[in-house]
Amino acid sequence: MTQTEIDVVDVPELLPARMLNEYAYCPRLFFLEWVQQQWADSGDTAEGSFHHRQVDVARGDAPLPEEEPDLLRAQSVSLSSTELGLSAKVDVIEGDSGAVRPVDVKRGKPPDVPEGAREPERIQLCAQGLLLREAGYR
Repeated sequence: MTQTEIDVVDVPELLPARMLNEYAYCPRLFFLEWVQQQWADSGDTAEGSFHHRQVDVARGDAPLPEEEPDLLRAQSVSLSSTELGLSAKVDVIEGDSGAVRPVDVKRGKPPDVPEGAREPERIQLCAQGLLLREAGYR
């Protein structure tokens, strides 16, 4: 392999919303994780995975959008759209009166920023919101 060749593995057709977060945070990290599929756990990621395991278990049913339940709470909901080219496993979907919102569960306290979350996390949540809308939710 020459210096200009890059070891690229086959990547899936749909980009996980999480990878948009990675790209916004650090394009090189995105390339290593998504394109070259290199991953190394750190103490922080291992601890985060440990704490996150509770929302990784599907609980509650996400009703069909036309059902418009009065109150909705479902966790670990998988969404995808070939139209958007995206997929996501949403930690929690909350809603009332037919309107829903994705919730991303994080370890620790929220960052002290006016928006309540950093840009990479907001981008990921927006992608999840688009997937929910594409699925018929409002």
